[in-house]
Amino acid sequence: MQVKYWFILLIVPLALSSCQDYREIKPLSTSGSAYIAVDENFKPAMEQLINEFIRLNPNAKLDVNYVPSRNAVAELVNNQTKLIVITRPFNREESDIIKQNNIQIDSHKVAVDAVAFIVNPFNPILRVTSNDLMNIFTGEYKNWTDIVAQDKDQNSEVAKTMTGNLNKIKTFIQRRNSATYDYVKENVLKGAEFYDKSTVCSTSAQMLQEIRENENAIGISNLAWLGIGKQDALDTTVKALRISIVNDAGAQRDYVQLHQGLVFNGEYPYDRVVYIYTTFKGIGLESGFISFMLQTPGQQVLLDHGVVPATQPVRTIQLN
Repeated sequence: MQVKYWFILLIVPLALSSCQDYREIKPLSTSGSAYIAVDENFKPAMEQLINEFIRLNPNAKLDVNYVPSRNAVAELVNNQTKLIVITRPFNREESDIIKQNNIQIDSHKVAVDAVAFIVNPFNPILRVTSNDLMNIFTGEYKNWTDIVAQDKDQNSEVAKTMTGNLNKIKTFIQRRNSATYDYVKENVLKGAEFYDKSTVCSTSAQMLQEIRENENAIGISNLAWLGIGKQDALDTTVKALRISIVNDAGAQRDYVQLHQGLVFNGEYPYDRVVYIYTTFKGIGLESGFISFMLQTPGQQVLLDHGVVPATQPVRTIQLN
């Protein structure tokens, strides 16, 4: 079936006053240096944000450490940084520690990302259900032919193409400290354990490379890593699967592809909010960078990179 791109997204221009705060604090907030910790899952989009911020403010220097979410939160709590960007809210343990230590933290939603399940483009699999994903990543399904889709053409192509060793599913997963690991375990595996023979990838870059090199592989990525800086265009060296959710009663929804517009309108099932957390008070480079990310210039960078802006009005144009 032909892939359809349903929407393009445009940030709706705000009144001039919406950017006034940023212009007023600019002399105090666009020079000097600051250290921030960022969830590795958000690295490509953050690199674009930093590049644009430095282009506009050449006297600013941002030292960035890309780490798993748990590490970023630990750095914030231990006062090693005053600013982090992660792809999930604080968990209960982190919230308890923050409360017990009376740490004052401001939070902002900056973007909406989405978790993707990717295969090698050689693999004819295109559509899977949420049950299929659970069975794959818990090890219940060990062969690609174990997946029986409604699409008979897909079943036929899989049987014809994925033969011999190629039929053996190779699962690649994120490391434990990753927000993506936690997200998939909670939302896809419903708390079950990952297959113990899965290969653990230390970084998202490693994950993508493993899928490119293994024709029988399946892995976990996200919109921020699959975007190529041209709004809704995705990396074609891997293939993001279309997902159909099956609820507890057995009712099945339509298959939905990974697409910026479908994440924006809530149709793609596995989305997640990206948060800014900061202990910084007052005016400085940290506050200047936060303002940049939350206002139109930074939100436009995120839109162009392929994730969904969280703070600016967005409208969609349906293409077909």
